[in-house]
Order: sequence, then C-alpha cells, then structure tokens
Amino acid sequence: MPQWSTERRSAGTSLIPLILVLALVLPCAALAVSNRGAVLRSVALPGWGQHHLGHGGLGNVFLGLEIATWAGVGLSYLEGSFNRDDYVSLALEEAGLSVRGRPHDFLEDIGDFMSSDEYNDYVRRLARYYYPDDPDRQREYYESHARYGADSWSWSSESAMLEFRDLYRVSRLWFRRSLYIAAFALVNRAISAIDAALLDDRRASLYASIDFPDCYDMSSVRIMVGTRF
Repeated sequence: MPQWSTERRSAGTSLIPLILVLALVLPCAALAVSNRGAVLRSVALPGWGQHHLGHGGLGNVFLGLEIATWAGVGLSYLEGSFNRDDYVSLALEEAGLSVRGRPHDFLEDIGDFMSSDEYNDYVRRLARYYYPDDPDRQREYYESHARYGADSWSWSSESAMLEFRDLYRVSRLWFRRSLYIAAFALVNRAISAIDAALLDDRRASLYASIDFPDCYDMSSVRIMVGTRF
C-alpha cells in the first residue's frame, strides 16, 4: 500500500460511542428480572414491551423510531447503490476501466489522477524521494505500487474524472450512513428494554432519537436520549 495513502481521511464518526451506550444500558435492562417478558419483548421489537405493560402511546414512540430507522437504512443504502452504479458506468465509459469490486485506495487513485501513466510518474517520484541512493529499492517500490495492464486507465476529460470522484465519495457517505442508522436500531432496542423495566417499577421512562442535520457531513450525527417523569 502506498505510504501516502495513510494520510487520506474519510468523513464519518466512530461507532465507539454507540457501543459504549449499549454496554451501559444492556446490563441495566438485564437487572429487570421481575419483568423479563416486557424487557425481552422490547429487545425483540422496540415498543412491544411498552404495549405489553399497557403503555401503548410510549410503545408507539419506540415502534415509530424502529420503523424510521429501517426506512432510513433502506433509503441510504439505495442512494449509495445508485451513486455506485453511476460511477461504475462512468469509469467504464470515460476511463476504459471496470471498477466494480475494486478496493478503496484504487478507486481514490482513479479519482485523483487523469491516467495510470500520470499516477505511475507520481509513484516513480515517490520512489526516488523515499530511496534517493538505492536504485534497487526504487525499482522494487515502483513495481509494487505502479498500475498497469488491467489496472490502467485514461480519463477522456478532467470533468469526467471529477464527476467520478464526487459520485464515489457521495456513495461511500450514503453507505456509511446506512451503517450508522442500523447501529441506532441496537440503541433503540436497548433503551426500549430499560424503559420497559422502569415502567414496571413505576419510575421514569426513557426515549431516544437520532438526527442527521447534514447528509454530506457524517460528523453531524446527533443521538439524543431523554427521560419522562
């Protein structure tokens, strides 16, 4: 892998906060041994446990979040797929290269260089920079990173290359969004389960929501957890 590729960053946020939320609320839900039936129902389908306890309105909130979550997953995945089909067709028509199933670094290179020859020239310069006094190491580096043969390409125009780059990156953002929304389904189940336990004890109940203010900025994901008294 080219050494400069480690500097490339993709938009997005870590799933670690979601995992931490689950790690906190799931053990709490497990403590509700007096009403495991409602808790297990909420784990299977958010809101089911609330309906079982006679709190239909609150159950509908969790059920609505569940429906919205999976609708968001489906729509985001479709958007990612549509953009992927577009950039795959564009690369085949305008660069003479099939990119379906290609790794991320390769697709990034196609969107950054007009041709494989231009890319190879860049690799050659890097080889001289990394190993200025070692021709053998330069040759090894070039041969291991150069793109030729079935991996070669040549864009018909710069605008086509830029369009490919945009389609590819937007596609990745949509696929990443579908993953994050699917992860929220786990959070919704966990919160619904602990909420069912709290309702059983006539204590405060919980609710959660997720928001994406900007579809092109995955760092703008907002997850809110609240309580009703």
